[in-house]
Amino acid sequence: MAKLTAETVKALADQLYDYKLADDAAESIAHMVGAMATYSRRLESLNLTGIQPPLGYATLQAEADRIRRSLSSGAK
Repeated sequence: MAKLTAETVKALADQLYDYKLADDAAESIAHMVGAMATYSRRLESLNLTGIQPPLGYATLQAEADRIRRSLSSGAK
């Protein structure tokens, strides 16, 4: 996998957002992105079957049901 460089980060920030990044900030961002890419490759080795994303439909539905129950029990 190609390494993301600070120069690339600075160019993206400038071209996409018209934002000028300092050299140290661009270096930090490049390092964080590289670390995230490395660790994301390890996710497929974990058994995450059945885990819902934090804002997935099933999670939101369960939270809505919990709030509805707490409101109806508190109104009595």
